[in-house]
Amino acid sequence: MDLSLVLAKIVGLYCLIVSISVLLNYQRIPILVHEFIESEGLKYIAGLVTLIVGIIVIIIHPIISNDWRIIITLFGWGAFLVGLVNLFIPELALQIIKLIASHRNLFTLFALTVLLTSLVLLAEGFGITFIQALIPI
Repeated sequence: MDLSLVLAKIVGLYCLIVSISVLLNYQRIPILVHEFIESEGLKYIAGLVTLIVGIIVIIIHPIISNDWRIIITLFGWGAFLVGLVNLFIPELALQIIKLIASHRNLFTLFALTVLLTSLVLLAEGFGITFIQALIPI
């Protein structure tokens, strides 16, 4: 099976589950952000895990294209950069997290963007056209 299709399924399912969970649990986000900010160990581990995911995706999927596969590559680079920021500039990472979590509209827009991106990846990964993914026939 094509590696891009496998990664589309993995990243698509991950983004779908996380975005729905975040949208449904918005009330808990301020508590989670506060606990995250207070835990130096958790911040460091989150940076390490994000960095590892980014490195893996960058190495196994270095595809720059004019189609949906660029989403996977951008996901890998995004994870890589977020991991670096968490490890080396944690103050900036915390400011960004606080900004997104404290503004309901920005937070919702971010979560909905991730949700729509997951639908595109899942549609490609499972061989469904984008319209069929949005409107079951």
